[in-house]
Amino acid sequence: MNMKKMKVLNVPGGGAASALMKLGVIGGIGLYVAGNSLYNVEGGHRAIVFNRLVSVKDKVYPEGTHFVIPWFERSVIYDVRLHPHLVVISRWFNGIPEVNQSSIIARLFLVSLVSQFVG
Repeated sequence: MNMKKMKVLNVPGGGAASALMKLGVIGGIGLYVAGNSLYNVEGGHRAIVFNRLVSVKDKVYPEGTHFVIPWFERSVIYDVRLHPHLVVISRWFNGIPEVNQSSIIARLFLVSLVSQFVG
């Protein structure tokens, strides 16, 4: 076969519009990845990361800014602050409540155990 007689097809390149569209698609994908790869853990909160490949990671993330891989990892943020709960205890004699309803009010603070988040 004679290579000198072969014709090369002339395909129109599209020019600047095609290059601008490619740049827009690549830029859009880059912005999506950059915007979804960072997350913040506020004060009084902790986070764990769920990974689609290895399930839940063993590390508990403290407050601050952290990095995840979009779509493969997802962060779950928990509130670990102290939460007050009021408990009212009334006095009873022989199964009949007292007339003046003297009672004890206890204010309890419940703490979330971070070690129970990760199995």
